[in-house]
Amino acid sequence: MADDKYKSGRVTPKKEPPPPPGTRRARPARPARARGEGRRWSAPAKIGPFEKPDASKPIGQVGRRPSSPAKLFLFAAVYFGCGVASFFILQGTVGRIVGIVLIGLSLLWLRGALGATVRHNERRNSRSSPDD
Repeated sequence: MADDKYKSGRVTPKKEPPPPPGTRRARPARPARARGEGRRWSAPAKIGPFEKPDASKPIGQVGRRPSSPAKLFLFAAVYFGCGVASFFILQGTVGRIVGIVLIGLSLLWLRGALGATVRHNERRNSRSSPDD
């Protein structure tokens, strides 16, 4: 009874033999069409919930909005605080490694915050003073 489960024999069908050399498969015949007819694909007027883009309308914001400098400064302070705390809380080499990594990451957050602050100030100054 248990031997019925493992029957020998081919499960998948055999492959067809390859065609003889020099022969080609026949292509299905295409209906003839007028010149320029049906060659370009045109997007539908609506794709899901989105309307088809209109070339006359201005383009909105592309991509994600940048993070606020206050949030980036907060992340930098939290990472720095955790890095300093890890020097005192964790014992041995692990505390030093984790502390150095967290303080390094806090410097990256700080760099992003300073860059965002500079961009905000440049944007604010370019709006307030007209170009001469």
